[in-house]
Amino acid sequence: MILDQHDRNPLTRAEFVVPALANPRFAGFTLPALSRAEATDAHRDLVRRLGAARDALWIPETGDTRAETNRRAIWGAVNQPGEEAAAARGSFPLLNRVFRTVERL
Repeated sequence: MILDQHDRNPLTRAEFVVPALANPRFAGFTLPALSRAEATDAHRDLVRRLGAARDALWIPETGDTRAETNRRAIWGAVNQPGEEAAAARGSFPLLNRVFRTVERL
Protein backbone atom coordinates (compact mmCIF):
# COMPACT_ATOMS: atom_id res chain seq x y z
CA MET A 1 0.00 0.00 0.00
CA ILE A 2 1.46 3.36 -1.01
CA LEU A 3 1.35 5.82 1.85
CA ASP A 4 2.56 8.84 -0.17
CA GLN A 5 0.76 12.13 0.22
CA HIS A 6 -1.95 13.02 -2.29
CA ASP A 7 -2.34 16.48 -3.74
CA ARG A 8 -5.98 17.16 -4.63
CA ASN A 9 -7.26 19.63 -7.22
CA PRO A 10 -10.04 21.60 -5.47
CA LEU A 11 -12.00 22.13 -8.70
CA THR A 12 -11.95 18.64 -10.23
CA ARG A 13 -11.27 16.63 -7.03
CA ALA A 14 -8.60 14.69 -8.96
CA GLU A 15 -5.76 13.31 -6.85
CA PHE A 16 -2.11 13.32 -7.81
CA VAL A 17 0.45 11.28 -5.90
CA VAL A 18 3.26 13.36 -4.46
CA PRO A 19 6.31 11.10 -3.94
CA ALA A 20 7.49 11.00 -0.36
CA LEU A 21 11.12 10.88 0.71
CA ALA A 22 10.44 7.44 2.14
CA ASN A 23 7.40 5.21 2.35
CA PRO A 24 6.88 3.76 5.81
CA ARG A 25 6.18 0.05 6.13
CA PHE A 26 3.08 -1.06 7.94
CA ALA A 27 1.72 -4.24 9.41
CA GLY A 28 -1.91 -5.10 9.91
CA PHE A 29 -3.08 -7.97 12.04
CA THR A 30 -6.23 -9.20 13.74
CA LEU A 31 -6.55 -10.68 17.18
CA PRO A 32 -9.45 -13.15 16.91
CA ALA A 33 -11.49 -14.88 19.60
CA LEU A 34 -11.15 -12.29 22.36
CA SER A 35 -13.41 -12.00 25.35
CA ARG A 36 -15.08 -8.64 25.96
CA ALA A 37 -12.56 -7.85 28.72
CA GLU A 38 -9.61 -8.65 26.45
CA ALA A 39 -11.02 -6.66 23.52
CA THR A 40 -11.92 -3.55 25.50
CA ASP A 41 -9.99 -3.44 28.78
CA ALA A 42 -6.68 -4.72 27.40
CA HIS A 43 -6.87 -2.28 24.48
CA ARG A 44 -7.68 0.63 26.80
CA ASP A 45 -4.70 -0.35 28.93
CA LEU A 46 -2.48 -0.46 25.82
CA VAL A 47 -3.65 3.01 24.75
CA ARG A 48 -3.13 4.33 28.29
CA ARG A 49 0.42 2.93 28.47
CA LEU A 50 1.50 4.01 24.98
CA GLY A 51 -0.47 7.24 24.78
CA ALA A 52 -1.02 9.02 21.50
CA ALA A 53 2.64 9.70 20.66
CA ARG A 54 4.44 6.59 21.83
CA ASP A 55 5.60 3.73 19.65
CA ALA A 56 5.73 -0.02 20.07
CA LEU A 57 7.87 -2.77 18.56
CA TRP A 58 5.88 -5.22 16.44
CA ILE A 59 7.61 -8.58 15.90
CA PRO A 60 5.65 -10.83 13.53
CA GLU A 61 7.26 -14.13 14.48
CA THR A 62 9.35 -14.74 17.58
CA GLY A 63 10.84 -17.95 16.18
CA ASP A 64 12.66 -16.23 13.29
CA THR A 65 16.43 -15.89 13.19
CA ARG A 66 17.86 -12.65 14.57
CA ALA A 67 18.55 -11.28 11.06
CA GLU A 68 15.02 -12.09 9.85
CA THR A 69 13.50 -10.60 13.02
CA ASN A 70 15.49 -7.39 12.50
CA ARG A 71 14.34 -7.21 8.88
CA ARG A 72 10.65 -7.82 9.54
CA ALA A 73 10.16 -6.01 12.86
CA ILE A 74 8.49 -2.60 12.76
CA TRP A 75 8.98 0.16 15.31
CA GLY A 76 6.06 2.49 15.02
CA ALA A 77 2.77 3.94 16.10
CA VAL A 78 0.03 1.56 17.16
CA ASN A 79 -2.63 4.22 17.71
CA GLN A 80 -3.35 6.09 14.49
CA PRO A 81 -5.44 9.29 14.50
CA GLY A 82 -8.95 8.54 13.28
CA GLU A 83 -8.37 4.80 13.26
CA GLU A 84 -11.28 2.53 14.07
CA ALA A 85 -10.77 1.38 17.65
CA ALA A 86 -13.90 -0.70 18.08
CA ALA A 87 -13.99 -4.46 18.38
CA ALA A 88 -16.03 -6.48 15.90
CA ARG A 89 -18.14 -9.46 16.92
CA GLY A 90 -16.64 -12.62 15.43
CA SER A 91 -19.15 -15.01 16.99
CA PHE A 92 -21.67 -14.84 19.83
CA PRO A 93 -19.33 -14.76 22.85
CA LEU A 94 -16.12 -13.67 21.10
CA LEU A 95 -14.83 -10.45 19.56
CA ASN A 96 -12.11 -9.55 17.04
CA ARG A 97 -9.90 -6.48 17.11
CA VAL A 98 -7.90 -5.17 14.14
CA PHE A 99 -4.58 -3.38 14.65
CA ARG A 100 -2.34 -1.55 12.22
CA THR A 101 1.21 -0.53 13.05
CA VAL A 102 2.83 2.14 10.86
CA GLU A 103 6.61 2.44 10.88
CA ARG A 104 8.00 5.62 12.41
CA LEU A 105 10.60 7.11 10.07
